[in-house]
Amino acid sequence: MSRKRNVSIYLSSAVGVGQRLVQLLSSLITLPVALHSLGVAQFGVWGAATSLAWLSGLLTLGFGTALITLIPRGLTTGDTATNRGYVTASLYGGIVLTAALLLGGLCVIGLSGISMPHGPFMVAGLALIFNIPLSVSFELWLALQKGHIAALWGTMLTLLNLLFIVLGAHIGAGVTFMTAAIYCPMLFCNACSLAQVLYQHPHLRPFRRLQLPALRIVLAQGGLLFAVQIASSCATAFDNVLALTWLGPSASAQMAVAMRVCITATSMVGAVTQPFWPSFADAFAVKDHAWVLRMLKLGTAAVLALSVGGSGLIVAFGAPVLRWWLHQDLHLSAGLLWAMAAWITGMSLVYVPGASLNAALKLKPQILLLSAAAIAGFGLKFLAARSFGVTGILLVTPALWFALVVPLYFWLAWRTAASPD
Repeated sequence: MSRKRNVSIYLSSAVGVGQRLVQLLSSLITLPVALHSLGVAQFGVWGAATSLAWLSGLLTLGFGTALITLIPRGLTTGDTATNRGYVTASLYGGIVLTAALLLGGLCVIGLSGISMPHGPFMVAGLALIFNIPLSVSFELWLALQKGHIAALWGTMLTLLNLLFIVLGAHIGAGVTFMTAAIYCPMLFCNACSLAQVLYQHPHLRPFRRLQLPALRIVLAQGGLLFAVQIASSCATAFDNVLALTWLGPSASAQMAVAMRVCITATSMVGAVTQPFWPSFADAFAVKDHAWVLRMLKLGTAAVLALSVGGSGLIVAFGAPVLRWWLHQDLHLSAGLLWAMAAWITGMSLVYVPGASLNAALKLKPQILLLSAAAIAGFGLKFLAARSFGVTGILLVTPALWFALVVPLYFWLAWRTAASPD
């Protein structure tokens, strides 16, 4: 069993890193193309609207992420019916949630008399809502310890984003089209991925009717995982919007570039660590705690090497490379480059222990810790923005992660893995 887990991690990590490299190469083209096509002000709006794509996992309310822990346990025991019940609950729950959000939004707009949202933020909002049930495909592949297939669909998504951004720039399309170029391929690829996983794995195809015991479990575990996700994301997901609101479009353009670099770098590390979650769940199911402890050490060492190495390159060569990349000087200071390096390293260091805690269903301590950090971060970002601008906003999160989140995550994960129960 441990050999199978190791092979799954290595294969999924390798293909995932390849996907992120394609994403990185695509970003080298799409960001300067979008910047020169839209101009600095509209590029800042585009950056704020497209940054909301990282909320796609949050809107599922944990319906999908619960499967990453639950399905490996069912596979270990051979309980096919229970796993199908979990998938049924996740898909039907996502469909109901999509309908509720659409109807609720229309009711709020009709009763309050506010105008219907339009433009890039309307595209982003509708795409995120319709993506809720479709996004379960990623978690299903990951739960099956076949994250490499999800990564291949991610590569297809990146290539389609690139194609439509270049097309939009060629025809002189506005910010709304350029925003749709990010979100519409997301819907297409997730729909195709979901169809594939259900076709190839009939033991996961949903029942026609919900099973209440499975629904209760998915809601309980998914709700807690959702709380973990939203607490973590609130610390970073709105930085582009905050920069646009507090400092203006030029600052938002700087933040868009900085966050795109940071997220691309941490997603590269995340490609290595994502497969740990279902593998940890499998190991906990068979009580292989020795393997969990070993992989906590090895995984963390790999993350530290990747994040520090990548951050060093950003500090050393980031300024000239970004000027060459964007064909324009957005005046990214040395302080901002150091803040980006700290952001990448601090955020990456919780990935492996976080995967272990998720697999062990140790969720409430994470919620408390991440919520405290997110709440403190909003206040500190407001103060930092007034004194240090974009650099201050970006630097708050890694400061809190190094001081509070990372040490406590390691302590909780090690304690959980070392416990025989």
